[in-house]
Formats: sequence, C-alpha cells, structure tokens
Amino acid sequence: MFDVTNVNLHFGSRHILRNACLKVDDGERAAIVGPNGAGKSTLLKIVAGVLSPESGTVSCAKSSLIGYLPQEVVINAPHSVEDEVRTVFQEVLDHEKEMRAIEHRMSEMKNHDTDEYYEIADRYDYLLHETMRRDIYSMDSNIGKVMAGLGFSSADLKRSCREFSGGWQMRIALGKILLSNPDILLLDEPTNHLDIESIEWLGNWLLGHEGSLLMVSHERSFMDKLVTKIVEVDNGKINVYRGNYTAAMQKREDRREIQRRAYENQQIELQQIQRFIDRFRYQASKAALVQSRIKQLEKMEIIEAPTADASTIHFRFPPAPRSGKEVIVGKGLAKRFGDKVVFENADLQIYRGEKVALVGVNGAGKTTLMRILAGKLEPSEGTVSLGSNVEMEYFAQYDHEDLHPSNTVLGEFLSRAPLSVSDRARGILGAFLFSGDDVEKKVTVLSGGEKTRLRLARMLCGKANLLLLDEPTNHLDIGSRLTLESALRQYEGAVALVSHDRYFLDNVVTRVVEISEGAVHSYPGNYESYLRLKELQAQGSAPVVSVPAPIEPEPAPTPRAELDREERKRIHNERNRLNKELARTKKNLETLEDKVAELDELCRSIENAMGEPANATNPEKLTRLTAQLEESRANLESAEAEWAELQVAVEEMEAEVAEYDKALS
Repeated sequence: MFDVTNVNLHFGSRHILRNACLKVDDGERAAIVGPNGAGKSTLLKIVAGVLSPESGTVSCAKSSLIGYLPQEVVINAPHSVEDEVRTVFQEVLDHEKEMRAIEHRMSEMKNHDTDEYYEIADRYDYLLHETMRRDIYSMDSNIGKVMAGLGFSSADLKRSCREFSGGWQMRIALGKILLSNPDILLLDEPTNHLDIESIEWLGNWLLGHEGSLLMVSHERSFMDKLVTKIVEVDNGKINVYRGNYTAAMQKREDRREIQRRAYENQQIELQQIQRFIDRFRYQASKAALVQSRIKQLEKMEIIEAPTADASTIHFRFPPAPRSGKEVIVGKGLAKRFGDKVVFENADLQIYRGEKVALVGVNGAGKTTLMRILAGKLEPSEGTVSLGSNVEMEYFAQYDHEDLHPSNTVLGEFLSRAPLSVSDRARGILGAFLFSGDDVEKKVTVLSGGEKTRLRLARMLCGKANLLLLDEPTNHLDIGSRLTLESALRQYEGAVALVSHDRYFLDNVVTRVVEISEGAVHSYPGNYESYLRLKELQAQGSAPVVSVPAPIEPEPAPTPRAELDREERKRIHNERNRLNKELARTKKNLETLEDKVAELDELCRSIENAMGEPANATNPEKLTRLTAQLEESRANLESAEAEWAELQVAVEEMEAEVAEYDKALS
C-alpha cells in the first residue's frame, strides 16, 4: 500500500500536479488516465521515487519491493535474454547460498541454547521466507512461462538482447519486473509494444498478482478487465473514480453533466439579473432595486464551466480521390527469412472504402505483410499491385523509419508538405497540439506520443485514398484515439491497419484478415464479430468465410437548392404567426415592467412606514406592516422572474423571426 499526500510539481510556469492526493491499498489495481502531457508519467515517477516533488509526501512500507517500468528502456546487454531475466533472481540465489552455509554452520554448533545460535536461526528464517516468496525452486519454469506469455520462443531466450528491437527490449524489461514479483507494480503504458495475445496474457497475470498495481494506460479494454480504480489527472488535479474504465468514465460524465447544468442555470440567472440591472440602472424609482441586484451578483459564488479535453488532437482526413474498385491486390504472396516461413500462397484484395484489420498471433507476419503491401519489403514470391488512381500513405510502426531526427517539427512537416499547404503548416500542427515554440522542437527530443502526432499530421498533406497503418495508436491518449477512430470512420478511402487496441478495432474496421499458420483468411465485420466466428469455427459450426467485394450504396440524392412554393408559403405563414405572438409578448413585457415598478415602490413605502417612530413602537402595527412587506416582496420577486422569462422569450422569438426572414430572402 502507498499514499500520495498533497504533492505539488511545476515544470517552468506550468503547474503539473496541484495538491495531488492518492491512496492505493494492498492488492488494489488502479490506472492513471488523462490526455498527453497531463502529468500521468510524472505522477508515476514520483511514486517510484525517480522524481521528487516540490512539496508533499509519498509513503509506503519500508520493506515493500517496487517494480517500475518506464515508457522507454534500452537493454544493451551482450548476453542472452534468459541470462538477462535470470539476473532478477541473483539476490535470492545469493540467499540460497547463504542458507547452505548457515545450515553447515548450525550443524557444527554443539550448544543450541545461545544468543549466537538464535541470531543465526533468525537469519535463516528470513532467508527461507524470501526464497519461498520468490519461488526460486520453480525459477526456470516461471521464466519460461512469463517470457512465452510475452511472445518469446525458446530459441529467442538463447539470443543476445542486442539482437532485439526497442519494442522487444521493452518486453524483456517487463518480463524481469514480473518475475521479480514485487509488492508494488508501477507500469507506464505496459501494453504499448505488445500484441493482442500478449496483452490478454498480461491481463490474466496481473489479475493473479497479489500486490498493488498502479499503471498508466490508454488501453480501454485492458483497463475494463483489470482495474478497480481510475485516477484521472486533469489540469493538475487528481480525480479518483471507483470501478473499471467504462464505469469510471460514466461517473465522470455524470459529474460533468451535473456541473454543466448547474453552470448553465447559473449563467441564465446571471444574465437575467444583469439584464434587469442594465434596463433599470438609470431609473431613479428603481435605484434601490438595482443596488440590491448588484449586491446579489457580488455575493454569488460562481460555478466554473466543466473543463473540456483541450489536450486532444482534432482533425479529419482530407477528401479521398475516387479510385478503382480494387485498391490493392496481393497474389500468391510468400515471405521466408532463411528456413523460417512467415506465410505463403497468400491472396489479399482490399476494396474501395473498406477498413481492414490485419490480425494474428505474435510472429504471424502482420507487420511483414503490411511492409510488403507498402512496398518497403520484397516478397519471396508473389506480386502486389495497386488499383487505378490509387495514392498510398504508409504509417510505419517504428517512427525511426520515416522521421529525420535532426529536423524541427515544422521542418519535418514541411519536408513532406506541398507548397499549397505550407502557409497553413502552423495551423495544422496546432490541431495536433504543436503550438507556439513547440514547432521548433527537434524530432530527436519528441516523446512517443508527439512523434505519432507529427506523423499523423504529415498524412493530412497528401491526397491518399489508401492508408496503411501499423500500430497508429501507440503512445496516443484515449481522447486522441477517439479522434483518430472518428476520422477513419469518416474517411472515404480504403484502410488496412494493425492495432492491439480492441476497442479501436471494434469501432473502425469492417473486415478482419487473419494471418495464421502461414495462411490468410478473411472475416466480415469488426474484431468482436471475428472472435465470435472463430469461436464457432472452433466448435465446428462455422466455415472459413470468403468475403466478396463490397456493394457500394447508391449516392444520396442532392438536397433541393431552392424552396418550393408550398414550403415558402408555410414559412411565410409561420413567420406572420410568430410576429403576432412577439407583439403580444412585448406588450405583456411592458405591462409587467410597470407592475414591477409599482411593487418596488410599494415595498419602499412599507419600509419607510416601518421606520416611522409611531409604527416602530407599536408592535401590532409593526407586525401588520411586516406581513405586508413580506407579501409585497414575494409578489415583486414573482413579477421579476416572470419579467425575466418574457425577456428571454422575446429574444428567442426575435432570433426565430430572423431565421425565417433569412430562409425567405
């Protein structure tokens, strides 16, 4: 268990964390969420002791073992993966050696009733507890299980760590942390470099972990399955919600809706009071009433508007030029690396407007096939051909493949942008959260999320009608993923993508192409539909589906540019009716203004009467005047409220009449 109490931290003039408080109990699993740059990783680093806050405290039991996985890890060790992960057991292996030595020493001691013997026995008990806790006698078996769950084969464990890419080195680091079996797990986006199968395995492992878990994650399905608490970092503040991600976000929206309604109701009240002040400010007969309203405004506690997710990208892909029906066709494709066959005899067609997901277990060849389709890798056999009028954009999984590290953000964007959009470069980059001096940052210092946003921004420069996207959601926060989902759904071109985000696949794709045991199969529908079909196939009740070319819907009829005679007549009659109602309402408003003035004058006259000595010393008369004043004030408040409602109604009707006039012009 650990406690974060009143933690504060600034980066320059920006308040990253403001009196942040958080408590995670033993065995509790919590996830930190929020937009990119909100301070999620910063909070995790503070809990891990990697970063010190300006003020506040972080406390946990002294004996607690903490396992911390940062976003980026480089393991440049020359030895094998197996030897590297075995290092986490070095301390407990030393404990076992010490136990053997203690056993030998205790066997030689003649007298067991001495302080020395008891001291040695206590040490032996501690060492025995540690070796049992770490399950050292199942070490080799546990290494095999954990590393296999993370996607490593037996042969991979014998390879040097240096042979693996950055994403696989992250898996090695994660495996070491899991094998250390810490009391507190702190994981910063642990699923970023995992495929769907490995994410599923990791979720099951974490469900069985008895310690506490705090992680930063953008994987909605992963959090729904795993966590019991959501920690939202929002403008330096921390909001805690019980439940998984879906339940927490519903609670957040409910809270924001309550705040929004309270804010809107108060704004209406403020406008009504201000309108009254502005209308009667210069009428001497209503001076006291105006001053009363001014004091009411001064005393009112202003409700803040609910904060929007400002730190989220917002964009749409440009219109896709129309292509031929077949956008890309792969025939008889095969790929071999030495003796290893990735796939062979693979046929794949992607049609105009389709959104296709490439799926398969780790090592099945998803990225390999994507690179072949993009022309970045030659197939061992077969051909790939583009359809007529096809322009392709390829988003590679690893950003070093298509970003120049010495360029600035603006320079890198302009290196791919046509002259026609160069004058809008800063505006486009601003939509991807590169504002002000951010555009002068060097690519080499950008975070993973910033690199992903820059690469997406560059894709807006072209006129592609085929997008090949390999893990486009890596490092994107949930809000930005939702934006990308929406943009892809509205995109009129064809899309082929690889992603480990199940929600993303369910919300975007219209067909799933599975690479399995060297073969390629197609399934209609989204990822959830694919899983259902796979389950039916496993039960022997559904065949492998052959997906025909999609039938495009007929284009919607173009709306009429002009109103016909009947419609104009209807609008004209409605405008006349509304004008008559507006005139009546304005007359009622004038009558009500006179009533408000009369009631205001009556209240002031009663107040003056109550102040006269003859009345002030006469309890019976004072009681009668007090009752009259209360009744008059109630009538005045009712009249003022009715006046405010009529004023709003007049403004709304005037706006509606203006719309009718515009339609008829």
